[in-house]
Amino acid sequence: MDNPDFLTAARAAWKRIMLAMALLMLLPSWLGLLGDWHWLLDLLAHFRWQYLGISALVIVWGTWRRQRLVMALAALTFLLNAMLIGQLAWHAGINDRVAADFSLRVVSFNLLTSNPEKQRVLDYLLASDADVICLLEFDRKWQAALAPLEAKYPHHLEDPLSSNFGIAVYSRTPWAKAGMLDLGDPGLPSIEVALRRQDRELVIIATHPVPPAGRRNAAWRDGQLARLARHVSQLRQPALVVGDLNATPWSAGLRIATASGLGFRSLQPAWTPTWQAGSLFAIPIDHALVTAPLVITRRAVGPELGSDHRPLVVSVGWGE
Repeated sequence: MDNPDFLTAARAAWKRIMLAMALLMLLPSWLGLLGDWHWLLDLLAHFRWQYLGISALVIVWGTWRRQRLVMALAALTFLLNAMLIGQLAWHAGINDRVAADFSLRVVSFNLLTSNPEKQRVLDYLLASDADVICLLEFDRKWQAALAPLEAKYPHHLEDPLSSNFGIAVYSRTPWAKAGMLDLGDPGLPSIEVALRRQDRELVIIATHPVPPAGRRNAAWRDGQLARLARHVSQLRQPALVVGDLNATPWSAGLRIATASGLGFRSLQPAWTPTWQAGSLFAIPIDHALVTAPLVITRRAVGPELGSDHRPLVVSVGWGE
């Protein structure tokens, strides 16, 4: 025969466990705001879309269980994540009127060194109608597989490496200058290209910081992004920075990079995941950042091509 006291105690314990779990599920949303203090906390900043869904579920659970405190905390957490995501759609101060005589289409893609779908990638890039293509994780095998690009993109600079940090830029537009850009530790290559297009001068920088896995790597990533922002601020021409930045818009590293005029400046929000798209861990870490008067007039994420990343396709305009 059931023991009523035991069942009552078990139900009470289960309610306490569920309450604790609900509160713990909300905690990472707030800890992610403290990424400047520790790299582990900054890792929590990446998953704002996931936290938005979790907080919505906790609101439903709290309503069902009539847990007013949980409902209130979950509602605040939902609003926090909605605000952080939604601010990417806010482009106050960006003139959406762009010059009719200027346009630039750029594809940025982390190929994944071990990606076997080389023909699919080549076909996609040839059909992309991009003016400039920036490629990350570019090694000797990718250099050979993508050699047909050179006929359509006669201006190219390649630095194939076996360390997952090789890089290459292909352009249909002639450039005035192109070279490797040193952004300090840990000595990973970036490419800087100065070109003149439709009677306007601009600089394009392709870069790929290390993933922030560990204290040292996080410091390297943030340092590279900070030096990148300082470098761009000293250029006389407007700049477009593209690449796998290994940082979401809500992480400390990208906040550092966008603190001095280099920003999203996009008429379409940069919130669509580009890494592990379609999985529970999908996050946006491939970006296009610009300085005035450049404006991202269109931003799209390309198809699955065998990599853990999706191509990022942007159209750049010149603000009037």
